[in-house]
Amino acid sequence: MAIEDVYLLAMHEPYPDPGRPVPINAIVVHAATLLHESVPQPDGGRMYRCLTEFPLRTPGCLVPVSTLTFELDGGRLWPAVADWERVIDAVLRIARNKGCDAMPMGLPDAMAALLAQGPTSTLTLHYPGGQQVQVGWREREQHLDELTEHIRGYIAQGGPLWPGGNLVAPPARPRTMPYQPFRG
Repeated sequence: MAIEDVYLLAMHEPYPDPGRPVPINAIVVHAATLLHESVPQPDGGRMYRCLTEFPLRTPGCLVPVSTLTFELDGGRLWPAVADWERVIDAVLRIARNKGCDAMPMGLPDAMAALLAQGPTSTLTLHYPGGQQVQVGWREREQHLDELTEHIRGYIAQGGPLWPGGNLVAPPARPRTMPYQPFRG
């Protein structure tokens, strides 16, 4: 069973935006944006299915691409699903050309690094003066919760994120997507 209101968080190379004080290094779009006719298909449609059909998804949840990678056996199953980099590049072009609603963000470096990693990863943050702090799944979940609340607030004020026009139907095959969370 598919969950309709799922949002994708994609990290990308930073780009400057004259209207923002920091470079944009992440974007949030509605999962249905992956069904846009300008997204390579059936890859976008299979990614959409991974986002909306994975067990335990909840309405309004935010799913980073790194979580999809984890759910696809640490990335080993991406070849059976999609060329995710081409899909994300297409989504970025659509969003930057105003072909869908998007939430571009300039995330702090530590937050961006943690969200770009899978849910079981740990990172050591190095601070001036030699201090080191290890962060992992708890901090990652806190960041995702913060961003999810930000999205909910945005939607409460302006309605759902528009995925764009001319959407295609997701592919019916495979019948079940090849989920296999990474076990190390």
